Amino acid sequence: MKTCPYCGSGVQNHQHHYYCGFCKMKLDRSEVQENGKRKNLFPQQHPTIEDAKKPTPELMKLSTVELLYLLKLARKERSDTYNNRYIFIQAMKQGAKEFSDAEQYTYKEYEYWTRKCFVIENILRERIGFIPKKINKEFIQNMVERMQQPVKDMNIQPPKKEVEKVK
Repeated sequence: MKTCPYCGSGVQNHQHHYYCGFCKMKLDRSEVQENGKRKNLFPQQHPTIEDAKKPTPELMKLSTVELLYLLKLARKERSDTYNNRYIFIQAMKQGAKEFSDAEQYTYKEYEYWTRKCFVIENILRERIGFIPKKINKEFIQNMVERMQQPVKDMNIQPPKKEVEKVK
């Protein structure tokens, strides 16, 4: 039976979506679950740096796990850009003026990735209540373990039929 991923109720099939009467909301076909199962929180594939370039409204639609991966990627991109910019600045201090355009370009890239980090951090802060300082294997593993803890299906036993008293 097709069920709502939030409340476990049966859903009604409409032409291009499903509808949950309890939650009073439309559901995309990809969101609907089977027999009261809960939504899988793991992405089908790991996000890429290209995903981090999506506009903020699209980033807000991604799962928390996807955002954690994206924040790790965006922070790495920002760090790499900063390091490249630092090299250009050092070369310019040594008199290599031909790196001026490259330094300006890397500054714009650094600003872009810093702002992307701000966006992703703030979305995560709204969801989990804090901004992760460092996202490493241990942090992600801890999150995965929490998410994999046994979670009961959303099934409610129907009422029991009255049994006639035997005299």
